[in-house]
Amino acid sequence: MCRRRLLIISVGLLLLLTVVIKRSEAIVGGNQAAPPPVDDPVVFVRFVGKSARVEGTRNRQTGLYAFRGIRYADAPVGEFRFQRPRFKRLSGDVDAINNGPPCPQPEPNNPYRVIGNEDCLLLNIFTPQMPDETTGLPVVVWIHGGGYRYGSAAQYGAEPLTQNGVIFIPIQYRLGSLGVIGDGSRDFSGNLALLDMATAVRWVKDYISWFGGDPNQIKVIGQGSGATAAMVLSSATMARSSITGVVAMSGSSLQPNSYDSEPTTTLKEIVAKHGCTTGNETEIVRCMRAKSLDEIIKVDSDLQVSRLSGQNAVKALTGNVGVSPVVEQKDDGRGLLGIMTEKPEKTMQEGNFPKIPLLIGVTKDETANGIDVKEIEKTFASATMFLQKTSKLVGLDGFLNLNKSIDLLDSLGSVLPLSKYLEIPKTWNVTQIFGKLVEATTDAMFNLPAIVTAQSWSKSSKSFFYSFEHRSDNTKGADFLTGLPLVAARKSPTPQQKPEAVAHGDELGVLFDTHDIFGNRIDSAAVKSKRDINARQSFATFIAKFAHMNASNPRDDNLFKPFSSSGTPYIRIGEKISTENDFRFCQLSIWGAQLEALKSISCKFLGDGLGGLGKVVGSVTGLLGGAARPAPGKVFGLL
Repeated sequence: MCRRRLLIISVGLLLLLTVVIKRSEAIVGGNQAAPPPVDDPVVFVRFVGKSARVEGTRNRQTGLYAFRGIRYADAPVGEFRFQRPRFKRLSGDVDAINNGPPCPQPEPNNPYRVIGNEDCLLLNIFTPQMPDETTGLPVVVWIHGGGYRYGSAAQYGAEPLTQNGVIFIPIQYRLGSLGVIGDGSRDFSGNLALLDMATAVRWVKDYISWFGGDPNQIKVIGQGSGATAAMVLSSATMARSSITGVVAMSGSSLQPNSYDSEPTTTLKEIVAKHGCTTGNETEIVRCMRAKSLDEIIKVDSDLQVSRLSGQNAVKALTGNVGVSPVVEQKDDGRGLLGIMTEKPEKTMQEGNFPKIPLLIGVTKDETANGIDVKEIEKTFASATMFLQKTSKLVGLDGFLNLNKSIDLLDSLGSVLPLSKYLEIPKTWNVTQIFGKLVEATTDAMFNLPAIVTAQSWSKSSKSFFYSFEHRSDNTKGADFLTGLPLVAARKSPTPQQKPEAVAHGDELGVLFDTHDIFGNRIDSAAVKSKRDINARQSFATFIAKFAHMNASNPRDDNLFKPFSSSGTPYIRIGEKISTENDFRFCQLSIWGAQLEALKSISCKFLGDGLGGLGKVVGSVTGLLGGAARPAPGKVFGLL
């Protein structure tokens, strides 16, 4: 009996060994293995002598393929902290199943508790189909907002965009002092966050064809500070050749916080808080490398608190939270290329950007969540004084009142001075004051820079302008931008606020499925109502159409009407999309924008309630007439 059992076991082992040998022969002996199933979420890459097998996931319900947590650069840790990113190529077995950690940052609701990991230079790839001979989909590289202090790639759910035949790639970059600190000198230029982004774009250019994307169709899209960064990247020598279009959502390189005008002061302030010696960049870096993550993030939080306290709180309306990129010294051929070697306004003024399409837009009430009337009146003595201080931050002198004049009021010979427009009557109630503060600060901080950007860009290439005006029933900007002062004030409408206000970041939950910083879905912020679903479909389709835009497919249809100073055309986005003209013509003209009305309009409403100024404003007719141009500075006195 024992012999029979031993014989059976021996035969079984022999058969098993035969199977193993045959399988090995199939793999090693040159016989081509059967191709994986069409829905197998595995991509095989062979590039520059390196092979890789990248395994992701597939959502059976949506059909979406996801490859998460892919490193585009080595971890910037130890001696590599505060150094440029080191490009990382795909090789070996790559586990792309789970989200990677966010970059170090404060916990959203606790600025002195640190989350994240320095090994965070990662990106996610979402595609609606696996690569085959028919693929070559347009690519959207997403740069999240958050004032260069908050955010992650995992927050942004891709389904709404990918359902429109687009590959969606959200990226991560170093935040706070770890990513932005520097003085612009050749020894300590800073701007590591921007360099991270440029490296990620290069990685996408090299590898996206293996995932079914078209490397010649890469649009860079950003929101808030991410929008500013996207525009800077499009002009940077090291990235511009890879980018075929830009979408700037609620941000522009012409905004007041696009760069730090006093980087040396900021550097000294941060270094002093860390107890490091100042003056020698090498010693500063050595000292900062010895600091823990907790120490670095907490000092950044102290900087944010100190810079936004008191009357400096006006800076919160720009999205500024303490650190911004810096303008580097000019490239002299003796070192590595800089990424922002001149002021963005000079770049824009001289047309030093590639001839690619730009889509730029705003939300209807950008600053609504950053306005507290009682706090403003307490800090600034009056709402009028607050607006006058805000007006001085615009910083667009080089673009305003310098171009060919378009006379505003042919029939009157004078216009409403900006100082009068910003004056709020003492008889107004808190709701009226709140509405005026939101309107004026949104114009100053967002609408004016966006319009001037579209206008300047249109001189060299096509630009398009949109206004997002859909108030969601269930999502809000704070779901993505918690911690950012601009969105932190309102959790729900107060009696002074209009519940239908569409504030900074409120479009994000419409365009993307909402997740927390680690990638966990937030069901309470899901799009559910019929009107929200309609708005999502409209907005996602609109952005996807721009992603598909190229030289052979310009999409010059009724939807994408190129921007022009004549008529100020724009796209209004709500449940449905419509094309309109004369975007805030009267208000932006008072701020100094050089615009031409397409039709006769009335600006009388600007003077309503302002001490009879309506009689001064009158009706705007014959806008291309020949009245004398008011002297710059006299009419727009605060600029």
